[in-house]
Amino acid sequence: METGDKTTAKSKVLIVTQKSRFKGEVVSEIKKKLAENVFYIKVVDVKWLPNESVDQYSAIVILNQCMAGRPDPRVEIFIDNIQPKNKLVLLTTGRLDSWKPESPEVDAITSASTMSKTGVVARTIADKVMVIINSKKNI
Repeated sequence: METGDKTTAKSKVLIVTQKSRFKGEVVSEIKKKLAENVFYIKVVDVKWLPNESVDQYSAIVILNQCMAGRPDPRVEIFIDNIQPKNKLVLLTTGRLDSWKPESPEVDAITSASTMSKTGVVARTIADKVMVIINSKKNI
């Protein structure tokens, strides 16, 4: 799913997610929050993450579920290989799991998949994305 004009947009955000009601609502809220400031947003499923060329994006958001203490292996490989890591915002959901990447450059948060928290989680992520985008404008 894509919104905006990829060819003319100055700020581009890639959102990578997994199917769940909670993540779907968070993505919808993030898109609403970023609509005024980000002119191109692309949303893909985690399974397509290895096919994405990330150099063109100002910021990348990954919504990922932790199972048995680990994220989806594609997410873990992506985080290990992406440079620079400071354009990445990672949300990991899980009941008791609180996995975060080893790299301190990745802005990582964890949350339970509680529907009443979607707005707060989305605002937090959107704010972090705007910090990344605004820092790139000042370079």
